[in-house]
Amino acid sequence: MAQPLASRSAAVEGIVSRPGRLIIGLAVLAALLLVLPGRTVATRGLDELFYILDGANRVLSGQVPGRDFITAQGPLVHYLPAFGAWLGGWGAALPVAVGVVLVVLAPVMAHVLTSRLDPALALLSAAFLVLVLAAPMNLGEPMTALSFAQFHNRIGWVALALLLVMVLPPLQSGMDRRDAAAAAVLAFAMIHVRLTYGLAAVAVLAFILCDRRQRGWAALALLGAALGTLVTALIWGGLPGYLQATTTAWGAGGLLRGSWGDIIDHALVSFTDYVLLGLIAGISLWRRWSLRYALFFILCALGGFSIINHNEQRWGILALHAGAIVAAGRILREGDGPRPPILGNSAGATLLVLVMMLPTILHNGIALGLHVTAAVTGAGRPLPLPGMEGVRLADLWTGGDFGGANRYLGTVEDGIRALSALDPQPESIAVLGAADPFSAALGLRPARGFMPVMRWLNTLGPADHPAPEALFADAEVVLVRAGGSDPVRALYLPFVESNFTLIRQTEFWQIHRRAPAARP
Repeated sequence: MAQPLASRSAAVEGIVSRPGRLIIGLAVLAALLLVLPGRTVATRGLDELFYILDGANRVLSGQVPGRDFITAQGPLVHYLPAFGAWLGGWGAALPVAVGVVLVVLAPVMAHVLTSRLDPALALLSAAFLVLVLAAPMNLGEPMTALSFAQFHNRIGWVALALLLVMVLPPLQSGMDRRDAAAAAVLAFAMIHVRLTYGLAAVAVLAFILCDRRQRGWAALALLGAALGTLVTALIWGGLPGYLQATTTAWGAGGLLRGSWGDIIDHALVSFTDYVLLGLIAGISLWRRWSLRYALFFILCALGGFSIINHNEQRWGILALHAGAIVAAGRILREGDGPRPPILGNSAGATLLVLVMMLPTILHNGIALGLHVTAAVTGAGRPLPLPGMEGVRLADLWTGGDFGGANRYLGTVEDGIRALSALDPQPESIAVLGAADPFSAALGLRPARGFMPVMRWLNTLGPADHPAPEALFADAEVVLVRAGGSDPVRALYLPFVESNFTLIRQTEFWQIHRRAPAARP
């Protein structure tokens, strides 16, 4: 009979730190691969990229998220790219932002995984989580669809997965302080990325509080995250607005977002992951029944689905992967009993996790390699926008996306020409229902009090939206996409037309200017 993992802890004590060093090295290497080229390469999602850069530009211009502009995204989503842009220009904004997160989370990841998992399972899980975070692509999209869009979701998922793994007690005693510190860092990051993840962090720590073996550090982690949030709120000053914008977004989107077709599609896209989690969790519970762990696996399945339903992604419920890691960890701790089924022994458990994670490891590893290669070689064309030459649009066998992105860039260039021709130049601008790359490119001041990201039934809706009087109070010029119709335009355009004068119309834009006497 194989010796249980817990009883082998003394024998492996000498090599436990080695996987930790390898995990930290992997995370730092991924960060360097992103940061050192100093460029951002995209094959799609330029509008999403401009939303992120708009928030960073607002921070660099002195605005505070949640206080000076309306956002349901946490301050880290804006301050991290702002730091990257300040350090290396717009081309480095997102690579530096993600690189900083990788470096900060590296020791946390190393501690959480090596303190609870077999070295092989810890390294496998680390490779998966590092590449999910590092690869510049939205989860569930082709490896050639390079984009830093929704990068905050990957931060939230990785932090949540690590926190879920901490449901497993550590293999050795004396880890309480490190556990509390690691969990507090993860919870703090999730709260300040998006409150959806923050609530998930509180729920997980509350679940761990029910385990008397881990109650002490879980309580300390909750206290540490709460104190950190309080101190940050006092320094930041945008917490009330952040809470209000989040409440508005939840009211607009509802408990379940999208049509039933969208909801079913989310479940079907992740069907394989659900099956694999069910298989490995079932084996774990069959070997040793635990109501607590049964509830935990259900929490991973339902809670993870709830989060992705509120995300702009089709696949990537990392809570399922974290649940599988915990199930495998339970099996490995017990070792092999007499004549266990082939998939119920230690090797079989690791194999199931490998099957679940390897496709994503390869997929995201190739995507990261494509980005590094394209960034180093200068593939694609630099954006034809002042100051944004470090952001490049590339065609990596993505002809449709590349053509669509070029057409979109044409609309941006058209808007820049129109704004440049205005005399006098506006003091502040707002872009209704579209991204604002114009402020950063032309050095204009984005209007205070505005909501940069307007997604119908996501950040705002028919009964849940900012009042137009407040939204446009600081705007001297408002840009509106010419032609077409959408709910956001229909909601706010009548106010714009009543309080601003149409002074210029191009092929793609209507430019409205407030009369000087009417400006507050």
